[in-house]
Formats: sequence, C-alpha cells, structure tokens
Amino acid sequence: MAAFSSQLRGSHIMVTGGTKGIGKAIVEALLGEGANVSYCARSIRGDEFASLANDAAGAPRAIGTAVDIGDASAIRAWVEVGAQEFAASFAVEASCESWQRSFQADILGLIALIDTATPHLQSSTSSDASIVVVSSLAGFEARHPAIAGPYSTLKRAQATLAKDYARKLGPLGVRINTVVPGAIETRGQTLPDGTWQPSRFEEAKKTKPEFLRGMLDCIPLARFGDAEDVASAAVFLLSPLARYISGTNLIVDGGSSIAF
Repeated sequence: MAAFSSQLRGSHIMVTGGTKGIGKAIVEALLGEGANVSYCARSIRGDEFASLANDAAGAPRAIGTAVDIGDASAIRAWVEVGAQEFAASFAVEASCESWQRSFQADILGLIALIDTATPHLQSSTSSDASIVVVSSLAGFEARHPAIAGPYSTLKRAQATLAKDYARKLGPLGVRINTVVPGAIETRGQTLPDGTWQPSRFEEAKKTKPEFLRGMLDCIPLARFGDAEDVASAAVFLLSPLARYISGTNLIVDGGSSIAF
C-alpha cells in the first residue's frame, strides 16, 4: 500500500491564530507535510516554530506576523505581504467588498423582492399565490473552491430565508419554495453590441475539462442538466399541482447529491 501523501510540499498556506490551540496544531501539521506557512496572531515572537520550520539551506518555512484579526485593514495588509513570501501565490476567494456586494444582491435584494410582491400576491384573483426562489446545490454541498465563498454561503442563506418566509406567508395564502439546481449546462448569450459572451460552463469546457468530467462522474443520470430542467421544476412549484407544497427545496441535480 502506498504511503499517504497530502501533496502539500512546497505549497504556501496562511493561518490565522497560529500560535496556540487549534491554529498552532494546524501550522505544525502543515510544516510536517512540507508546506510553507505564513501565520498571524495578536502576539508573535517569530520563532514559535523554529525547530520545525527551516529548509535544507536553513531558510525559514514559517513566518509569523502580529495581526489583530478584527482589524480588516491589518488583515488585508498581512495577506498582501504574505502573498509575496516564499515566492508563492495566494488566492483570496472573496474580498469583504465582494461579500457585501453579494449580500446586497442575493439576500437584501431577495427580501425586497418578496416584501414588495407579497401584497400583490395577496390581492390577486388566483387562489394559489406562489413564489419560487432559484438557489444552487453549491449552497448545500460546496465541493469545489470555485463555488465557495459568498456564492455558496448566500445560496444556502436564500433557501433558509425562503423557509422562513414560507412560515410567515402561509397564513396569508402565499406559498414559497426553492429550486436547487445542480450542475447545469448553460449557454452563452449575444450582447447588445453583437458580440458573443460564452457562459461559465462553456468556458469550463475549454479550460477545465477534467473538472467537468469529475463532476459528471458524480451524477447518476450521467448527464448535465439544462435550463429547461430547472424551468420545469419551477413551473411545477408555481402551478396549482403543487398547491400543498410550501417551504421545500426541490433539488434538480440528476441525483448527484445522493452520490456522496
């Protein structure tokens, strides 16, 4: 049997709270796997891992910095400096600004939409008023860094928000449900100036074919979904056929969520 390898040797990892408790144990484990580590804490000596953190030439593999984790500007500065250490790259999945933008759109925008629509739904002549929120399976199973961060977090929040509204709006005669698409093969679009803008899925076909093959291997129905699959689910939930369904998440993923 081959020995386990984390394949972290030579990589660069940044750890907050790295001088005690769980943070310290994480730094030690990473150094044990051959990684280079930038770590921070409120109070730093700088030699906390000297016995573990030198390479063959005696150069340090762990660099500590005193940082108040509650100070956003200090954290930003630490990350900027840390990105240059060890001549390694460091990917920040989402800035504070992108979280704020996503929250404004995905949560506050959704709340405003539902609150504005509710009085009109109540006064409509239909006996079955319904709202459908389109979330994403990424909010329930964030399996890849490309869909982590604000996107996955706020997509889960949307589904939770919909359940809360289902409880509140039910007595008013308004149903609300969530459609949760999995891997959907989307198409690009023609922009107003006539140029073609490919979808992220189309771009991934060219740049990340192995990633897409791995995703496909996790789908029991052995195909990616399309926009029509999601639309059909939404139409069902909006229709009187679903008149006794409220507060549910309808997963449209070809069975991928049962593959794990």
